[in-house]
Amino acid sequence: MQNKNYFGVGIMPKKTNFNRFFEYRSIKNTYHEFKGLCFLYDWLDTNKLYESQREKYKVVPCGNNPIKAILFGPMAIGAVLSLLLLIACVVATYSEEPFPWWLVIFTFSWNLFFLNLLPITARYIPDRVMYLDRQNQTVGFTFEIPGCEQRDDLGNCCFKWEEIVCRLTSKMGAPGVMNYFPEISHIDQDKYPKTIVTGSVVELSANPVHCYLLWECYVRFMDLSKPLPDVPVYEQHRHSDPITAEFDKKNNRPSDFWVDFSIEQQIEIRDEILEDAFPFDWLKGREQKEVIKPWLHWKAEPERIEQLTWKYKVKRLLIQLFIGFP
Repeated sequence: MQNKNYFGVGIMPKKTNFNRFFEYRSIKNTYHEFKGLCFLYDWLDTNKLYESQREKYKVVPCGNNPIKAILFGPMAIGAVLSLLLLIACVVATYSEEPFPWWLVIFTFSWNLFFLNLLPITARYIPDRVMYLDRQNQTVGFTFEIPGCEQRDDLGNCCFKWEEIVCRLTSKMGAPGVMNYFPEISHIDQDKYPKTIVTGSVVELSANPVHCYLLWECYVRFMDLSKPLPDVPVYEQHRHSDPITAEFDKKNNRPSDFWVDFSIEQQIEIRDEILEDAFPFDWLKGREQKEVIKPWLHWKAEPERIEQLTWKYKVKRLLIQLFIGFP
């Protein structure tokens, strides 16, 4: 086993050594077929251009837009109303007082109204994100960056990819334990402090493997000398990237290869790769060869694809009726 030297805190190189990439995504998502009482459910997933063009954009979350926090207020009120309704039902079992049917009507009306209002508001309230633009080799921001002059195709502030860096930053957590997390920003943090974004990793940890994995994922996405990584998240977008489409044709890649992989099986593959990541020496390890033909390594088990059961439908309806969550 290689020695794990994890104390190289600072700017991380823009290169990939581990070269194992996997981002799971349910392609045959039968759960989306059942929208329940949320008639505009599809708007929640198709409202952002950079989500519908994954071959071009990759999103780096920057925290929720403060305005969106307001959207959870009606859910909280709906949950309180549902709790009062439950109490009323219990009291009605031994009380002779008339049952408050008005509370039933008001609770369900409240939840159903905001249940269908949420997709509309979510569609038009912009997310607070940084996004990588593979085609134009820029990094954009959906919020204003003081001093930024360049604008991208979406009209947002952007910088050249070469100006963006990732720092492996550390801070003390539990007594005697140093935690690491990736900090992505413009190389000149003093001039553009608003560009500093903490990468979304599993957790702050004394082992920075997830930080290295995340940064390699971003670096690999922006590498125009290679096709998109062959992982489920790009399955339905590979044909839209010219470099990837040419590569797939040349290598006779099976069409829709990842379609028959269940989420459970995809997670197993991700965990398999993660197990290899921990013993890898991220600072001095020899560059590994990337898996470019996954169909030679993994076989789909379509019988494991999640099924839409009546239990799931009932659970979904109850959540919508009593909490107002889609």
